[in-house]
Amino acid sequence: DEVNLASRLEGANKFFGSGVIVSESTYEGCKDRIAARALGRVRVVGKVTAIRIFEPVGERGRLSPAWEQGLPIYEKGAAAFEARKYAEALAAFQAFARIFPQDGPGPLYLNRCQEYAVLPPDEAWDGIFNLTAK
Repeated sequence: DEVNLASRLEGANKFFGSGVIVSESTYEGCKDRIAARALGRVRVVGKVTAIRIFEPVGERGRLSPAWEQGLPIYEKGAAAFEARKYAEALAAFQAFARIFPQDGPGPLYLNRCQEYAVLPPDEAWDGIFNLTAK
């Protein structure tokens, strides 16, 4: 089951534009040493339960200056997005994009925030990304 999940998370990199994705349980085992950004909650093919996923960005205490500056901004945007504060999230992801213009996950969220600030998703939307590709 864990190997199947790892395979699905590898495929999720295409959706998020990320390089490496780890599950919350994997990140819990290394979070004291590794800095990572939350990519959200996903439901992968073959699973009913959604999981929280992360992208490692570097070793704690040894992050690049760009990540030292950008990670708190990204985290602010992700928290606002999850709280359905799309205008606030949009401002954070725009600031993040100035630091990382070639990033993958940042523009994904930036575009979603632009859409949702104008036309929010249905109140019943649970914020989970349902990934349909393996």
